[in-house]
Amino acid sequence: MKKIVKLLFIFLLFQSCINQKITQKDVFNPVKEYELDSNFNFSRYFIKKTDTSKLESWYITENNAQFNLIYFSGNGSNIRSAIPFFNELGDQFDLNIFSFNYSGYGLSEGIPTINGIVSDANLSIDFFTNKLANKDIPTFILGYSLGGYVALNIINHDSIDKGIILSSFSSLNELEEYLIKEALPFVIRPFLKLEVDESIYELNNLTLVKETTKPLLFIHGENDVFIPPSMSYQLFNISKSKNKLIKIIENADHRMVLKDSSSNKQVIREIRQFIKL
Repeated sequence: MKKIVKLLFIFLLFQSCINQKITQKDVFNPVKEYELDSNFNFSRYFIKKTDTSKLESWYITENNAQFNLIYFSGNGSNIRSAIPFFNELGDQFDLNIFSFNYSGYGLSEGIPTINGIVSDANLSIDFFTNKLANKDIPTFILGYSLGGYVALNIINHDSIDKGIILSSFSSLNELEEYLIKEALPFVIRPFLKLEVDESIYELNNLTLVKETTKPLLFIHGENDVFIPPSMSYQLFNISKSKNKLIKIIENADHRMVLKDSSSNKQVIREIRQFIKL
């Protein structure tokens, strides 16, 4: 999926630069470094995956935590990318946050694959449940973008009470069609030829969402041009959960929880209503 998206957006970038003046401010895209709030207690664990590889995981805790939250990152991010979101969660709740980097991400070793990131999730959930989790409080999972696929794969784990699917896709097949037909300028489409490994189409949340009846909250940004809000509506409509909600965040884009902005506050407001704490 990463290669497909990169290729498509190279075309978009190329098209958008035609007949436009480029200045120094267009050249640089500074990345701000964030730090966890001092209210958190931070621990890092390396979970043994094979004899030669380990997964990096973070366990962020607060005193008097009301719930555990397990966070699954998107494709173009890792644990550190979510620090602004974690900080805002810590401002509004007393909670414990567990997250990990997929193989090949952050300090995790190995190479990511579709089956591999699900295997990473199962391994990490077992580690968290058996060695770290406060089992006297509820546990919720939140999957952002690609992390929504991972979350829907493991939501039926006995330790998980509710799921939050944030800015995720219906299926890779439909996402590919959207990016080609809607996001790419008409003049470019005839020249775009893709050869996609069939295994990539295993990224299908339409199938997964039907396999759980656990409570689900779908959240999407109104201005998400990468994965359109209509895809969350699709997932919501076919979900068999009797306790399900969908919320669209006004003026928010795909990276709404990865930025220190009002958008992640709105996301957390919806989460509060859903988990009822």
